[in-house]
Amino acid sequence: MKANIALIGFMGSGKTTVGRILAKSLDMKFIDIDRCISIREKKTIPEIFEEQGEKYFRDLERSIIEEESSDNNIVISTGGGAIVDNVNIKNIKNTSFVVYLDCDVNTIYERVKKSKTRPLLTNSEDMFKTIEELYIKRKTLYKISSDFSIKIDLNTNIYDSVEKIKNAYIIS
Repeated sequence: MKANIALIGFMGSGKTTVGRILAKSLDMKFIDIDRCISIREKKTIPEIFEEQGEKYFRDLERSIIEEESSDNNIVISTGGGAIVDNVNIKNIKNTSFVVYLDCDVNTIYERVKKSKTRPLLTNSEDMFKTIEELYIKRKTLYKISSDFSIKIDLNTNIYDSVEKIKNAYIIS
């Protein structure tokens, strides 16, 4: 069994929410990579994207994932785009049981459509189309990077999902 659990998936798939509950139920530490970045930079994610750009953000993300994934007994909630960086995936896979929260586009849209904190969506003229395009680009990466995946939609019971992830992790 690997020492950690890393949650991957598209923005709005529930990584932070599931991660907090999962960590508590397994008596593990919870780490939200986006929150770590915000704390380190003393800025919101949208401010970082606006002021320093996406490359700067991705470099920070890589550095924090490398640091945090080297620890043990943690549940890591990655950012939705963390999987586009091969170094991130390598660091996560070396230390963590990787779980893909496989959330459909309609559910993602419903969850994020009013959000002002998603820099890749805030300037989009057609948010649904932007989500769909990013989702299509990333879906295969999520699938091939994970050890276990779980379907998520608007009717998903979060506690059932946590139990399924726990069981898969324990037998891994």
